[in-house]
Amino acid sequence: MPQFIYDALNSFGKLSGPLASGSFPNIINLADAKADRMTVDVIADNTVAGGTSIKVTVQGCATEAGTYVDVGQNTFTLAQLKAGNTRVAISPNPYQYLKVTITATGTFTGGGAEALINSYLGK
Repeated sequence: MPQFIYDALNSFGKLSGPLASGSFPNIINLADAKADRMTVDVIADNTVAGGTSIKVTVQGCATEAGTYVDVGQNTFTLAQLKAGNTRVAISPNPYQYLKVTITATGTFTGGGAEALINSYLGK
């Protein structure tokens, strides 16, 4: 398993709780990234509670202000959020810019989340 190195440059930012449908605040510029595959990991804080699930959608675009298209998505239950099993596999080529949105199902009463890009070479 590749090693994940945390850096502010690979964070889509944080959503304060309680979780609700919306976009993470940061767009990531992949400019010179040379990864074969990537994942977006959503890390919920330990106070996440309430709702049923969230759908995480990763979108890509060739320009920062252009029209974004879906490059990956996955739905995670509350149990998966609490367990940290929240990874969306993506293949971002040919897009330079990525952003992440969530769609919440049910009403979350607590907990926020952060989305991070995890890139690696190989299969």
